[in-house]
Amino acid sequence: MQRKAAAFESTPVHSTLEMSSETTDFERVPPDSSGGFVKIGGPLPDSSDPRTIKGATSAPGNGHRLFYLRVIDSRKWHYSETFALFLDFFVQVLTISFTQKASFHDEVAAKASRFFSSGLMLCYFIDMVIRVLGLRLALFRSHSNIADLLCLLAMVVLLGSRYVMGDKEYWLCLGYLTIVALRLILKPRARTFSKKLHKFRTNGDHIRISIESLRASLARIPGISAMSIEMMETDLVIICGRDEGDMTRDELMNFLERALHYRPPTLSSTEFLSHLRDIDASSSTLAYGIMDVVRSTLWHWSTQMADLIFCFFVVCINASVSPALAIFLAKLSDAFDTLDSGDPNESTLKFGVVGVLALCVPFVLGDYAVGYFQSKMISKATESMQSALLNIILRQDTQFFAERSEGDLNNLFSSDVARVNALWQAVFWNLLNPLVAVIFGFGYALYMDASIGIMSFAFTAVLLSSGPQGFAAQRSKEFGSRNAYVAAEFQNAVGCEKVVRAYAIQDPLITRFKKTCAALRKSQFSKDFWSSIVQIYIESAMYIFVAIMTASLAMKVWHKDLSSGEFFGFITLLSRVSNPVTVLGGFMRVAIGNASSLQRVDDIIVGLGSSSGEDDGDKDMPPLPKMEQDLRVEKLVFKYDKASENYILNELTARIPRGSYTCIVGPSGCGKSTLLACLMQFQEADGGCIRLDGHDIFNFSKKSFMDQTAVVFQDGGILNGTIFDNIRYGNVGASNADCEEAARLAECKFIKDLKDGFETVVGQHATCNLSGGQAQRICLARALCRRPSLMLLDEATSALDPETEASIVATLERLSSKMNMTIISVTHRLSTALNADQILVLNAGRVAEEGRYDVLVQKGGLFYEMVHKVDKPDEVEDAAPVEKPDMISMQKSRRRGTAPRRNTDTIGATGEEPLQMHDSALALQQFTKTLSSRVVHEGDSNRPAGTTSWYRYGNRNSHRSRKTSDDGFTSRRSGNNSVEGGQWYPSHQENRGAATSGASEEERNKYFVL
Repeated sequence: MQRKAAAFESTPVHSTLEMSSETTDFERVPPDSSGGFVKIGGPLPDSSDPRTIKGATSAPGNGHRLFYLRVIDSRKWHYSETFALFLDFFVQVLTISFTQKASFHDEVAAKASRFFSSGLMLCYFIDMVIRVLGLRLALFRSHSNIADLLCLLAMVVLLGSRYVMGDKEYWLCLGYLTIVALRLILKPRARTFSKKLHKFRTNGDHIRISIESLRASLARIPGISAMSIEMMETDLVIICGRDEGDMTRDELMNFLERALHYRPPTLSSTEFLSHLRDIDASSSTLAYGIMDVVRSTLWHWSTQMADLIFCFFVVCINASVSPALAIFLAKLSDAFDTLDSGDPNESTLKFGVVGVLALCVPFVLGDYAVGYFQSKMISKATESMQSALLNIILRQDTQFFAERSEGDLNNLFSSDVARVNALWQAVFWNLLNPLVAVIFGFGYALYMDASIGIMSFAFTAVLLSSGPQGFAAQRSKEFGSRNAYVAAEFQNAVGCEKVVRAYAIQDPLITRFKKTCAALRKSQFSKDFWSSIVQIYIESAMYIFVAIMTASLAMKVWHKDLSSGEFFGFITLLSRVSNPVTVLGGFMRVAIGNASSLQRVDDIIVGLGSSSGEDDGDKDMPPLPKMEQDLRVEKLVFKYDKASENYILNELTARIPRGSYTCIVGPSGCGKSTLLACLMQFQEADGGCIRLDGHDIFNFSKKSFMDQTAVVFQDGGILNGTIFDNIRYGNVGASNADCEEAARLAECKFIKDLKDGFETVVGQHATCNLSGGQAQRICLARALCRRPSLMLLDEATSALDPETEASIVATLERLSSKMNMTIISVTHRLSTALNADQILVLNAGRVAEEGRYDVLVQKGGLFYEMVHKVDKPDEVEDAAPVEKPDMISMQKSRRRGTAPRRNTDTIGATGEEPLQMHDSALALQQFTKTLSSRVVHEGDSNRPAGTTSWYRYGNRNSHRSRKTSDDGFTSRRSGNNSVEGGQWYPSHQENRGAATSGASEEERNKYFVL
């Protein structure tokens, strides 16, 4: 054991993780029937299986093939090959530009270009042969590699034909140039595919993780402190360089290595990581690219089809101005030539002058029309998107809101919607408008001179698909990380200003901070420089191309292949079209920066929009009869973590007569709020049933049950609007008189003293300040306006002062007897249960005691101890995550830079022994393996094409069935389950209601959906 500890003492956790991760490389994977590689995105064989390693190492050809791929995908080889293609392309452009068409075959430049291309063809063949030997049958899984191979074969045919068919060599050279340009576009994509086979760890580097989802999961970890949350959020921003969006697998692993230091002392590494298994992770191969951005944008715009058609029409009119101007300038120049002949052509001159002046009208009107219609279309599309977001989100079930923090959803509506709007503006002004202008401009060039048009299109395509955009994005990411680090340093110094002044350490802190800022300055320079290089690259390349085309056109005029008028028309056209090409280059940067926001919005609208959430199938259920006798809870079973043995409700049974005032009390974590959530059908029980007059409510529509049920929560829930509006939300068909009657029953006497009475605006736009008791009485009036048979109170008076609480409780007691209304109140203040008809004392998910207040006190049991504040921690069960709102609120705390140093006294187990470090490494390995496996299953072929990471939510309820078994209790199954660690059990996300005990193999296969 000591030797084992010593072995790990000098090995960091990260190094241990990296060494073990090497076994997941494709180099150690045995060959399969598809050319020796596991399918991209598919699960790998278990690397711990000796048979797997033996099979891998016994394949001598596999190592050679991977070596070939590593060689051709190396930077030197790839960029040398790309440079050779570009030289070939550039030489052909120069040859065609400065050689006469009639004598092209006999010109020295044409012969030199043939021999030059023939010499480079040897390099092309070597590259392709090595690639085919490395990929073998895997080549046919990549469209880019197949197209690249076909293009090479076409190049061979065209180059050979140039030696044989001299009279058509000009056009063959033009075709060869086009194929070379196509290969320049395909080459990076072909390389990306083969790199996945030998460089990236399987699945690991293909995972994208939502930062907001990770932050929300951290806040739900039992026992985590607010200080630990602050420290982890600081580390998260420093590692990722951003506080929103997605993170990579490596960034997640780096963060988790640090986060393990902050775990509560009571949690092991495995237990700590188990609380993070529900983070929103999906394959990065599903991340939005340029085409996805354009496709999604056009889909959103299609809701405003009329405005979209008008926009496209006026953009086409605007784009046609440049070709028309070229035509009229050509006519004017031709009219000038007639002056030397002594026979001036006035009709041509008039045509040119009138045409140039007439273009002012469509140009000006078109510009105004484009601005008007695009603004109208985008504003309407944004309105439609915002409405759809709220409509879909509010129709989701409790699990959706449990896994998505309030900050995450607010960020979606505020930040992401704003970024999507900016992206749509860029799609229109930086893509659609210039793209149409380029097509019209170079289309006219193609009509007038095929060679000029083809070269223009080819050069533009090569230019826009290449360049230093990726390098600039990497520099921007590095700057974000350094900027977050500097911000944390500043925040820490300001937060500890008392210590700084007490010890007079301003000078050393400032000196250290200056060094940090110097590093940030260098990073900022690199970011700004490469961002400008992207634009400079496109502008300078277009300037060179226009210069070459201008010289080429001048040569054509000299050889009398082109008139002077056509020359001036072409020059004008090229200068006007080069600007839209430059604008197109800027679109790439904007689109990549905001694509993640558009994808998150689409995850909701597209991923969840096809399902109506918790209302799915509810219309097909029969209505529940109105309550007449009692409400019974029979052997109710529920647990949040379906893989855990910790039951929150453990065969809980209770009877609540109609018209009674029942209080539910018990120690923290005993299941009070969970029971209420099951009654409200916010959570679906794993077993047992809830009966209303003997009817199982799960066999009837949820709407019919909720129509006779009203709820008052702890925080009330005052919505924006008038008091009338808030009360009427309880019954949308209620009249003003009904609302006033409900307010009278709730004893809202203060309303008449308000200036505007029931028309007073409350909520976030309130025109007056309401006390906690006043707000709670309005919420009570809203519940009474519903005229319910059953009223549920979830800590409804816990936030009020004792006097206000006593007043509201007295009101509830009167309502219960006066209206024969059943009231169930969950409370931790035992004083509110003093006059209750029945008290249910819960403990460990069961009813430990029941009866009236005085009876329970006389029994001397658990309730007696609670009344006398007797602390028995051995009887208090660990609270469920959703029953500890302080955990949720932790995520809202901001980093103030006042967190203590990492030590075992303040944060958790940080001074780990070597063996503990090894356990942490193994836990991280198992975590990433499980995460990768989950992503693979979510992204397999059974998942509909085009669906997003929210797919599991939108389709969960479509598999749900409600069925009462022979013993009278209800069993529930969802269609989506998961396998982890070789065991079958419902996943925490997708199957909250499946009971796995006793499930037959046939049932498992029936409901096992991946």
